[in-house]
Amino acid sequence: MDRKIKLTTNLIWQYFNQQLFDQYSIWNVRHFWYLYQITLFRKCWEREYSQESKHQY
Repeated sequence: MDRKIKLTTNLIWQYFNQQLFDQYSIWNVRHFWYLYQITLFRKCWEREYSQESKHQY
């Protein structure tokens, strides 16, 4: 449960912390949520891959 709260607060923080007039700002909440999930998945995937590569000889 604590992890869900942490992910949700991180999502909200990133959404409201966007630059106002940046061309890459996303103000549609659903679209932002979709892209957030993709980036989160990518980060987890890269972290898992880097941990596996450290253990291989």
